[in-house]
Amino acid sequence: MKRFLLLLMAAVLLLSGCEAGESVEQTESPLGAYGNTGQEEKTVIPARHYISLIFYEDMDINPLTTTNSENHELLKLVYSPLVRLNEALQPEYVLAESVTVEGTKATLVLKEGLKFSDGTAVTASDVTASLKTIRNTPTSPYYNRLEKVKSYAAADDRTVTFTLREPDVDFVSYLDLPVMKKGGDAGCGPYQFSQLGGERVLTPNPHYFVQPSIGVIYLKKPANEQERQNMFSVGLLDVYFATAESELSFSGGKNFRVQTYAGDNLLYLGVNCREGLLADSGIRGFLSGLIGREKLVQSVLLDQAEASSYPFQPGWYKAAGLVQEKNWTDPEKKQKAAGLGLNLTENMLLDSSGNQVTFSLLVAEGSDVHKAAAQAVADSFALSGVKINLEILPRADYNTRLQTGQYQLYLGEVRTGRSLNTALYGGGSAINYSGITLPELEDAAARYQQGSLTLSEYGGIFDQYTPIMPLAYRRGVLFAAADIGDFQSTGTWALYGDITKLITKETELST
Repeated sequence: MKRFLLLLMAAVLLLSGCEAGESVEQTESPLGAYGNTGQEEKTVIPARHYISLIFYEDMDINPLTTTNSENHELLKLVYSPLVRLNEALQPEYVLAESVTVEGTKATLVLKEGLKFSDGTAVTASDVTASLKTIRNTPTSPYYNRLEKVKSYAAADDRTVTFTLREPDVDFVSYLDLPVMKKGGDAGCGPYQFSQLGGERVLTPNPHYFVQPSIGVIYLKKPANEQERQNMFSVGLLDVYFATAESELSFSGGKNFRVQTYAGDNLLYLGVNCREGLLADSGIRGFLSGLIGREKLVQSVLLDQAEASSYPFQPGWYKAAGLVQEKNWTDPEKKQKAAGLGLNLTENMLLDSSGNQVTFSLLVAEGSDVHKAAAQAVADSFALSGVKINLEILPRADYNTRLQTGQYQLYLGEVRTGRSLNTALYGGGSAINYSGITLPELEDAAARYQQGSLTLSEYGGIFDQYTPIMPLAYRRGVLFAAADIGDFQSTGTWALYGDITKLITKETELST
């Protein structure tokens, strides 16, 4: 801690102690002290072979069960998954060579010659032991992946068989599960835990497919969130990330870059499907089509989100060729409104009684992002003549109004997961407060999961009923030191991406 405070003081002096017109150069001091030279020079700093990341060794460090977000991500560098999902949420094989699914039977075959970091072979028994740990830990972040698995068994050294409770075309996507050695803690990822100078670090796993260029990853453990930010500011930490639901706006003295990464957080408008005009599914769909999602993403979410018209990841439905109809012209809006018994005049959307179409929109206090998003939605509706009355309520009152059905629209945010999760908006779900059931939509979901309906066809049926109005999927934000190259994305599997492709860069320091 003393070293950290000294480094922090040095950084503060650097940021605040240089008068205009002065230049500084770094001395040989291990603390990075700076002295005034009176002239400007440039020093080339060679690329380094190490980086530093967060790891809380005193918390759960089991890759199958940890719920700490930093540990969860870092341990993926040590424990590779059976499969991982790319940006389109399509599975890519890592440890698995193949997965075949026929009805309620699935068979996974491991790649040949896989080894853990201790040199022992990776077998089907290691996979089933990892599955057992997940299944026996309801708090595991992977627990829900096995929800539809009735049983599993190792058929031979490389083969695992599964029996599913019901057919599911997305089952392969649920296998983005890390594998841990049975009865041990060795992993089969690109890195392994090692000791260097008395410190626990990560070094390349000699048995991995590809050797990474970063030779050492130093593991840092800040005492609290403020210290984590300070460590990043003064260069003791090379990467800082904030989850999708975070409202952090980071700034500091360190020269850093910003990347975003895919998140599972869906921002949406909940709908009381029993209330007035909103009971008409056609009107719900029409209203959803009036929302300017792209503008919401750009102006409120600062491009740290992706517009979505559907309650599942944008990369998934775009890959399926499913595109929402949008950018209607004024004549098209007028024609669609007339078909629903509404009248769109120059300034207002009128109901059959000649009254302006008006809805209340509930927003809970405590989130500036939610309040700004609700206002952007209201402004978007106003452009088409729909009046929105915002009601910003204390969280307790907001919850009471939803649970008692005293609302028309509400702004919500939910973590959806990465498969078609119709339970999110089905009858009795945690976000369907009106309690309405839509048998046609539930049947469509079942047929999709059985493989008799495509995702595009399901999306078309969702458009007919619109039980909620999706707005955008929020993205997390990753801040990295300027001399570190981009973290190559592996879709939604790992925040740090394909770590084997990460490099550091030569930089110039003005002195």
